[in-house]
Amino acid sequence: MNDYTDRLAAPKDQITPPKVEGPYFEDVQVGFELTLKKPPITRLQIAKFAGASGDFNPRHVDEDIARDVGKMGGVFAHGMIGMGFIGQMLTDWLWDRPLRMFSTRALLIVRPDDAITCFGKVTRKWVEDEDNLIELEVGARNQKGELTHSGKVIALLPHRPVRIRDELKLPYLVQHRVIG
Repeated sequence: MNDYTDRLAAPKDQITPPKVEGPYFEDVQVGFELTLKKPPITRLQIAKFAGASGDFNPRHVDEDIARDVGKMGGVFAHGMIGMGFIGQMLTDWLWDRPLRMFSTRALLIVRPDDAITCFGKVTRKWVEDEDNLIELEVGARNQKGELTHSGKVIALLPHRPVRIRDELKLPYLVQHRVIG
């Protein structure tokens, strides 16, 4: 995996060129949407996620146990795998911009061969103290359109640098507060 496009695991004709930095506060508007379509989940991917997460519950990797003992109808992916996919979508867009909050909830079991599409929408944009913040509603749906994960993200974005007399300066944020 030496290529950016290999990590995205998306069809080659749907890949945008890599960014070298995330968005600036001035460039993001409420209503902006982003998506990431993942290929169908494989049993190998579930087993690798078990190793990465340390969750070796046999219901995730052993078909007989998941079907007969666990009464789950067969193996299924870890709930956090959807959060990982949503996190990939966010880092592909935000790049190195910090997150103040990232919270998701698994709503529906994801099974092998389910194709997950992650989505996000900017729902709020504001300045708090000296921080430029955006809030996104995020989630994931399976190939049937069923909501598998939902959540919320708050990201911190910088102002766009300003050139003044061939020098790069960061803008100062001036706020007026009423005391009394």
